Amino acid sequence: MKKMKVLSMLLVVLLFVFTIAGCSGGGAQEGSSNESNKAAEQEPAKEADQEPAPEPEKEQAAAPEENKTDLGGDTIKIGVWYDDADPRLVKEKGPAEEEQIKLIDQVEKKYNCKIEFVKFGDYGKYVENFTTTSLSGTPFADIVLLELFWAFPTLVNKDFIQPVDDKLDLNDPKYIDWMKKGGNFKGKQYGMTDSSPSPYGIFYNKTLVKKLGLEDPYELQQKGEWTWEKFRDFAKKATKDTNGDGKTDIFGIAGAYGKINSFTEQMIYSNKGTVDKDAEGNIKFSLNGENSMEALQFIADLYNKDKSIMQPIPEDANKEFVAGKGVMYAGFSWELGGLLDNMKNQELGYVFFPKGPKSDKYVSYTPFGNMFMVAKYSKHADVAAKILDEISLHDAGRKLSQQSWESSYPNKESLDTRKQMSESIDYISYYAIPDGGKLFEGVVKDITTGKISPSTAVDKVKPQFEANINKLLQDSK
Repeated sequence: MKKMKVLSMLLVVLLFVFTIAGCSGGGAQEGSSNESNKAAEQEPAKEADQEPAPEPEKEQAAAPEENKTDLGGDTIKIGVWYDDADPRLVKEKGPAEEEQIKLIDQVEKKYNCKIEFVKFGDYGKYVENFTTTSLSGTPFADIVLLELFWAFPTLVNKDFIQPVDDKLDLNDPKYIDWMKKGGNFKGKQYGMTDSSPSPYGIFYNKTLVKKLGLEDPYELQQKGEWTWEKFRDFAKKATKDTNGDGKTDIFGIAGAYGKINSFTEQMIYSNKGTVDKDAEGNIKFSLNGENSMEALQFIADLYNKDKSIMQPIPEDANKEFVAGKGVMYAGFSWELGGLLDNMKNQELGYVFFPKGPKSDKYVSYTPFGNMFMVAKYSKHADVAAKILDEISLHDAGRKLSQQSWESSYPNKESLDTRKQMSESIDYISYYAIPDGGKLFEGVVKDITTGKISPSTAVDKVKPQFEANINKLLQDSK
């Protein structure tokens, strides 16, 4: 029966491939820059302090033996799209690689198997390779690393991956919130990861902040006062004509990685707005919701009224920030190293995006989360999740990450923010919609350089957004 199902699914694979192609271009490549995806260790279960004494008249039941799985020397393959995934092949091994190598050795002996990391095609062809090999009956890997916008809803609805709820005890605190939030779809757990992806926040030039006599954003953040109102006031005060020639020399906001599109996304979600979800979490056009519209108006005001965002919008805002032309720059945490190298005489800070009026906490959002998932057509699908779990570092890996942050972040304030972000990160899901990024970019362009009202800009793209959502849902059946 399984063979018949595989053959019937061949009729839809080409349509699926074209759908995925429309969702995985452009900026999606940044997903490969995650600080995560290094596998890690499972903690041993804690034993009870004391066993109750058996009743005298009854024999004590023997403890059940662990269900042992012997794979008979088979190879468990873990699929990725990048090089150097196998810690055993890394030339310069650090503590994380050494620890994972021990775990891999233990698992290979325990299950009588071999573990192999497989790079099967590049990023752009990765999903096509996975679906094609799955439909042939032998997926290229038993466990595959997938972008969340590839997996949900398409790969789930088309039955290419299977949930792992019955394989893992998700109440175990070793499983982080990011995994349970980002890797869950319609109440079932599919994604597995032992660390969160690179957060997106705001770098700021602390040296300039002191020179301009402004209150430090980190201090505002710690008091819970890093709000849109304070952010807007800060950006306006930081925007200066320093030589009196009538032209702005320093902007409050130099720009952002991903230009103003990513900046706008963060503002929408930091106000509990969305682009593609209704109140129940169903896929639906929602950019016209109250919270999202409030954020779009805020961006329009920053750009057109306050003129605190660098104009024209630079192609490389990082470069302008380094040159001292902006006090703030929005970007991923992994950009820190390059900024420190290029700003040796400046002190840097790093904070969350400010809270919007509808939000009560600081959260970093990302569209580029990826997690490992079990290929449904793998002949070892039932044991694959446990094997990945047992070669993952979990708490040990996170401790090693924090140790590396302590040596790389320039001050205790930015280090503290990075630690907070690792526990407070959530997912932007609309990249799964065909041309979703392009349509959103059009809205941002209209409300900034186009000087069109947010309501008009959103109404302009709503019909196409809704048509593309319907196409995604239909093609995913």
